Amino acid sequence: MAPRVHILAHDASTKKGIGFTKISLVSIGNNVFIGASSTVLPNVTIGDNVVIGVGSIISKDIPSNSVAVGNPAKVICSYAEFVNKKENELNRSPHYDSKYTLRNPNFNDEMKREMIRDL
Repeated sequence: MAPRVHILAHDASTKKGIGFTKISLVSIGNNVFIGASSTVLPNVTIGDNVVIGVGSIISKDIPSNSVAVGNPAKVICSYAEFVNKKENELNRSPHYDSKYTLRNPNFNDEMKREMIRDL
């Protein structure tokens, strides 16, 4: 889970009107990534192999092997399509090894300029 993800297992909106707070389970499968600032509402199941996009509101079940985004979150593609697309993007982009990090004492301004130019 990315930062600022909220998982709600209750709905207190009913407390004032009827004197009770609804409590429901939330189920999250295996190999699930939930993007930053997303909210999972009560009584939702997220299947296995799922990616939830940044800022999504998950108000209904999300099936396994899918990618969902938005408010409310909707499935936009399969998990396999997402992985394939990201692999293709990665293969077309520049790659840098560990010498291009601040941990390398020889990392210099020319290397920084090279990365900025390439990216």
